[in-house]
Amino acid sequence: MTLPALLSGKRIAVLGSASGLGLALAAAAEATGAEVHGIDQSRNFEGLSAFYMADLSDADALRAAATALPEGLDGIALLPALPDGNPRDVLLQGLLAPRILVQELAPRLAQGASIVLRGAPMTHHWADTLPEIRAAMTLRHDAVDGFIPRWGLNLDPSRASQTVGWALSAWAMAQCWTWAAQGVRINTLTPATADGHLPPEISAATGESAPRGTEHAAHAALFLLSDLSKGMTGANLATDGGLTAQRLCRRDGL
Repeated sequence: MTLPALLSGKRIAVLGSASGLGLALAAAAEATGAEVHGIDQSRNFEGLSAFYMADLSDADALRAAATALPEGLDGIALLPALPDGNPRDVLLQGLLAPRILVQELAPRLAQGASIVLRGAPMTHHWADTLPEIRAAMTLRHDAVDGFIPRWGLNLDPSRASQTVGWALSAWAMAQCWTWAAQGVRINTLTPATADGHLPPEISAATGESAPRGTEHAAHAALFLLSDLSKGMTGANLATDGGLTAQRLCRRDGL
């Protein structure tokens, strides 16, 4: 598939450029004309214009990477791979790393730049977990170890990625006007899974293979990074094959 030159001449930074959805986006952005700057724990994609190695669990390393990135980026996409099994690593790398980079880089972005975060598919438990989401929105590195048992993530580690996605969606909504004077917009992309792969029930319903979900999510991220999305901020773009739509229909009896 030949992609249109949506990002021609733009400089884009991608957190998580070595694997998963971040790698798919880095490759797609490069193919559409962007100068791509990757941030991750290993390079893995030779199409990058520049690479910044950082421990995604280390706040100081992330701030150093942010300082090293050029001024006037046209967009940043925060899509790191989420580690399996350990809620502490998921929170540090999936939630705090993106938030740190946004806070460090947003004031230095170009006029009209775009910020893209990754959300998680909605379920009927959203309202019940609002206290946890609020706590996650302001979570700091020194409070992670207490946060995990406080909200039961030690009992159900698989829920950590949902907490991260929902907290980032909520945070993006709350920050949607923070950098409005620069014309900077912030939106959330919600794939079916953290790496974009479609789960079996969605593949069966849509006829799409699991890996195609990653490709579709990366293409949606291109749109959010492009000038075509300039009217959007604080929005959540679901690229989950209809998973959120079906869950909300069941919840509301539609």
